[in-house]
Amino acid sequence: MADTLFLDDWDALTRERDARFSATLDRVFAYHPFYKDLLTRARLRRRDISGVADLSKLPVTTRKDYLANPAGFVLAWPEAATADESIVWDVMHTAQAAGAPAPFVSTSYDFVNILALNRNMLRLRGTEQSDSILNLFPLTRHPNGAFTRAMNAASAYNIPVIAAMPGAPNARQPDIGNPLEEVVAIAARSRATVLWGVSSYVRKVVARAEELGVELPHVRLVFAAGDGLGAAARDDLIARLKRLGANDPKISVSYDASEMQGGMVECVPGAGFHNPAPDQFCFEAVDPDSHKPVPDGAEGLLLLTHLDRRGTVMLRYALGDMARLTRERCPHCGALTERLVSMPRRTDGFVKIRGKLVDPQVLSDALAGEAAVADFQALVEKEEEGDVLSRDRLRIKIAPTGEPDETLSRRLAERVRTAIGIRPVIELTTAEDPVLAGRGWTTRPLVDLRKKKRR
Repeated sequence: MADTLFLDDWDALTRERDARFSATLDRVFAYHPFYKDLLTRARLRRRDISGVADLSKLPVTTRKDYLANPAGFVLAWPEAATADESIVWDVMHTAQAAGAPAPFVSTSYDFVNILALNRNMLRLRGTEQSDSILNLFPLTRHPNGAFTRAMNAASAYNIPVIAAMPGAPNARQPDIGNPLEEVVAIAARSRATVLWGVSSYVRKVVARAEELGVELPHVRLVFAAGDGLGAAARDDLIARLKRLGANDPKISVSYDASEMQGGMVECVPGAGFHNPAPDQFCFEAVDPDSHKPVPDGAEGLLLLTHLDRRGTVMLRYALGDMARLTRERCPHCGALTERLVSMPRRTDGFVKIRGKLVDPQVLSDALAGEAAVADFQALVEKEEEGDVLSRDRLRIKIAPTGEPDETLSRRLAERVRTAIGIRPVIELTTAEDPVLAGRGWTTRPLVDLRKKKRR
């Protein structure tokens, strides 16, 4: 089979995609509860969709549609279906800021594709056969692709993986779950060359290693997922790793989606986020109102279509982010696939504070690029609790690296003011602060407490 990441031209890739998408569409029109109904109401028949060129004929599906009926997105196979297509291999769950996570079903057929997807992610990121991975994702109550797929990725690439198992000890099994200091010790004794986890937690591990004087000379790659990593934060993390003995560490940021069971990844910093499996996924950028495709390089609402799935299947599914997409061959690695050439931003991600729209990622980058900050959490609240008419206040809890000097609070407040135009109240605390210690792995840099107070 041809390597679909590096085909000669888009015509060859389109032929490969259409063959897989055609088989998926046959099954969607026959067995998909949600789309059978949606396509009937849209008066679309199977012969109306011949391939990926006809995607724009399909209605856009939203996260609200999916969360309202996750089971309706799973193909309802007849008894005569082949085993690979119909046997459930595993069920992961989407990460939700609020509400119950939604199940995402993969069959035996899908799992082989997931292994290929994750293998390609490692290839694009420069993983070598001599590497080993330290999995810094936590074990969550609902099965989540982050922890599990890091283990699967190592299997697909035939390299070792060590699960650090960060988090509070399990109530029934106290030996399951490790505090930060033990995670640092595991990183040192495992001699892992790749650190893979949520970017804020990876940074926390490296900062704590620096405080404890624990060297990590074997680290050569960091795979940062989950909550973004700006240029200043990237530079700071590289500088910290070099101080811990790493020779020439590289950081690869990803744009992850539970609906992919993987993510779009960088080959080198600044190259954009590559679709690592163009035979499995097709991405579009469309106008958020008309849902018509926008030109390459223009910002649009990001849509995902599954080309080759047999469990949960989604067509023109809105991921909820705006991004700039290109189909040009990557000048760095040569991959021919969709790439996001801008950091995706949530369509609803801005927070209004004192009349200003604040991008939480800009705030996060301003603080994550400061070496004196080990961890932080920004909170938006009312100056007078319970009074909805009182002035907004931005309060930021900071766990400093080491012993803070007397200018730290003032310096950080000015740094934030320069970045977002609002001067915050800086509250110095420790890593054991309940607000910092009690967060899940999908940490948000900015939490709006005003909404909670109104309920």
